[in-house]
Amino acid sequence: MLYFRKIHLKLILLFCAKREREFLVNKRFNLLVVVNDRKVLKDLNKAFEKGLYRLWQVKSGKEAISFIKKIHFVAVISELELEDINGLKLTIEAKRAYSQINVILLTDISSINKAVEALKKGAYAYLLKPLNLDEVKLVVKRAIENTYLYQQARKKDYYQNISALDGLTGVYNHRHFNKVLDWHIKYSRRKPKVLSLFMIDLDDFKQFNDREGHVEGDKLLYETAQLFVKSIRDRDMVFRYGGDEFTIIMLQTPKSKAKKVGERLLTEVRKNLPITVSIGLATYPEDADTKYDLVVKADEALYRAKGKDKDRLCSYTERISKERSLKEERKI
Repeated sequence: MLYFRKIHLKLILLFCAKREREFLVNKRFNLLVVVNDRKVLKDLNKAFEKGLYRLWQVKSGKEAISFIKKIHFVAVISELELEDINGLKLTIEAKRAYSQINVILLTDISSINKAVEALKKGAYAYLLKPLNLDEVKLVVKRAIENTYLYQQARKKDYYQNISALDGLTGVYNHRHFNKVLDWHIKYSRRKPKVLSLFMIDLDDFKQFNDREGHVEGDKLLYETAQLFVKSIRDRDMVFRYGGDEFTIIMLQTPKSKAKKVGERLLTEVRKNLPITVSIGLATYPEDADTKYDLVVKADEALYRAKGKDKDRLCSYTERISKERSLKEERKI
């Protein structure tokens, strides 16, 4: 799911870049005018005659919607009352066709209530007739700035999201793991809550990679990550820690429940993938009271699982830590 979300975010960026080029390179803005009053039309042509804007005129709301679906307009300037549809319906249909379009309605003082209703449905502004041309130009200028700022915000949001994802597997990356775990540990200190952490390693992945090739190895990493995503709750998070190692943060999950989740993951991997995995489990605050210690202890539990014929889950205990220390001392 996250992989396809990433693709979707890329499409958003391309969309924003295209619109931004229209703003910054072409610097010529399409305005759609839905007006039958000759005097108003003459005033609008006068207001936007210097070449920065290109005015398109249609005479009906339905024709306007048809144009909006085909051409990019920064704004639609329309009479509130049209022969076929009113400004309220035009606003709804225009926003449905292109959500970022700015609808500016022209009305007289007797119809202000209808104009306000249109604002509630997404219209950008309304202007009173007879028109003040300086006001018209100012409102259109602000509408363009509004669209540009919106696109920049979407672009910023894209980069914030894309920087948190691992490019191969589509799950969150190591850097984002550190930020998320750090935040949850700090939050849990203020409002005591339990969380569990899995450190997961693909068993004999190097041999699989050497045997099947790197393309198949990359495919396996992706399939493993996505299997993890499908097998956990929405509020839990999967991260690629590095290489063939993953980690999962499970919020409000004590060790007893986390063990059941881990056993289920082992079963799902055996059933659906050509490899097995080993899992180390540590729980905050039972096993550790800092982010660093929690990661270290989950890793120690993983080390024990890898040394016990793999394809198993081990949860952290003091005994595991002592055994590893003794082994390291013997090596020295």
